[in-house]
Amino acid sequence: MATASVPIPHSIFEVSGDAVIPTELSRGPWHPGAQHGGAPGGLLASMADRAMAHEPGWSMVRLTLEFVRPVPVAPLRAVVEPQPGDRYGACAWSCPMKACQSSTGRRSISASARSISSPPPVPVPPPPDACHTPILIPGMQPQTSFHYTAMESRVATGTVTAPGPAAVWFRLAVPLVADWPVTAAARAVAAADFGNGISWAVPLDRFAFANADLTMYLHRLPRGEWVAAESTTTVQESGIGLARTTLHDEHGVIGVAQQGLIFKPRDAR
Repeated sequence: MATASVPIPHSIFEVSGDAVIPTELSRGPWHPGAQHGGAPGGLLASMADRAMAHEPGWSMVRLTLEFVRPVPVAPLRAVVEPQPGDRYGACAWSCPMKACQSSTGRRSISASARSISSPPPVPVPPPPDACHTPILIPGMQPQTSFHYTAMESRVATGTVTAPGPAAVWFRLAVPLVADWPVTAAARAVAAADFGNGISWAVPLDRFAFANADLTMYLHRLPRGEWVAAESTTTVQESGIGLARTTLHDEHGVIGVAQQGLIFKPRDAR
């Protein structure tokens, strides 16, 4: 004799105001009367997002859940209280939340969500097809070299013929090793080390300003052959400087790089 199938609920929770009715789809593996942590966690995250819906441009960057006791598969009262962050002012919102069992008033789960204002998109330099001027830095003589021969360059913004910020597209004109494919990370670091040269702050015929290090952070690998270095150099009277570079491909920002610089007069012994 066939048994009648039990219909599956259409949602994990039914919500009306702050009243929450969990369905059996919220049940976890440890006890038939207790919810899986992902169920009330997801509910509270959704509540925080809905509470911030009137503030466009905000993104949740942290959610901490504290399971005070097993969250029952039973009627709950869930509350979210968005408030401006006291530490970061208008840059952040904090959303304390809690869910209590309706029949007892005992708190089962607490949560704290942190939302921050999403920064505006970083403009991408003009694409390489729209740029045509190669780098030629005053005081750096043309010669067969990595910077003038092995790398193809196209100035995108600013200028490399005067001090100040500049953005330049780079791509390798020859392979690093004849029978090796050029990896995406290799393309990025090859461009990243140009930061202090294209955004120079003092004339090369009077000062040397080699970088003592290079640190690159990529939040994604570049796509395509071209990588742009958008750089700014600062120098102090101590002779110590810093070149800061935002790295782009043709689709947007891919990461950042920094170089610690040592400035030294050319006639110094």
